[in-house]
Amino acid sequence: MPMNSARIRVSTRSVDPADANDFWRVVTRPFFVTEPIGADTPLQGSISALPIGTSLIGETTFNAQKYNRSKVVIAESGLDDQYMIQVVLGGQVSGDADGVDFVARPGDIAFFDLGRTWTADVETEATGRTITLLAPRSLVEAESKGRSLHGTVLRGVPAVVLAQCMQSVVLALPHLDPDAAAGYEDVVASLLRVSLGIAEPDLSPRPDHSLRDRAYAYIAEHLSETWLGPTSMCAALSVSRAQLYRAFASDGGIALVIRRKRLELVYRELTRAEMSNETTDALALRCGFTSKSQLARAFKDFYGMTPSQARTDGRRTIGDPSIARLHRRLEFFSP
Repeated sequence: MPMNSARIRVSTRSVDPADANDFWRVVTRPFFVTEPIGADTPLQGSISALPIGTSLIGETTFNAQKYNRSKVVIAESGLDDQYMIQVVLGGQVSGDADGVDFVARPGDIAFFDLGRTWTADVETEATGRTITLLAPRSLVEAESKGRSLHGTVLRGVPAVVLAQCMQSVVLALPHLDPDAAAGYEDVVASLLRVSLGIAEPDLSPRPDHSLRDRAYAYIAEHLSETWLGPTSMCAALSVSRAQLYRAFASDGGIALVIRRKRLELVYRELTRAEMSNETTDALALRCGFTSKSQLARAFKDFYGMTPSQARTDGRRTIGDPSIARLHRRLEFFSP
């Protein structure tokens, strides 16, 4: 049976105990600033993960520790378009997700938008354990019908079904080659949609009316339209250009956000094997560009390669650029 060579294994056991705190802080820095609960309790943890399509899934272990995903970490990480979905198998995770209090116990599934701030305390009598999925916001919120899930905790039957699926995927992936493993992302996404649909009446209604969230939802809905831009968004969202710019000033402005999201969509589509016969002209129009040449220039500026190079080389990596960067970073710490 083939083995997946893309597996990452990172653990504080691989370093001198005196270096464990610094090591684990650096390893987990893309996600949050990690601190021990007390001065006498050094940080311990491990990550074992594999890519599936545009996502990354695996098992994490940890002792009692504190997390803080601040605006600085968000800006540094490049993961602001991702969700972290955690099946809690051991220990308890509680905290504040951008104003939403949450508590996740064994059997629960917690959702965190990595584009937003959150803090958490991890409590565990022995070793805490989670199955963690990092998936693009576009995938997760498509299954939630655009509803922000930041701070949501799924419980009961919907959580059990989704958790068992994710655990089975983690067990199977090491024995599959990357192409076969990529198909399991669709399985997880389908069960996520079903579980959220079943749980919807019991979920706390948390409509997010912030301008950024409304803008992201509008962009996702109209990303393929060539007319999408600041003018159309201001009219649709009933805001001024100044308000819209201020909301995305830290991102370089709304026009850059739209451009980046279109380019990341193009990258994902280019690296999907089933899309290999689609012409670059057709892909450009489908992703909101006015022409193949406009796409080619923007793509080369953003990724440092042409769309044809990405089509050829990208399928040997992970079909989401930010997850691919994270995978390479974690590989650095894998013995």
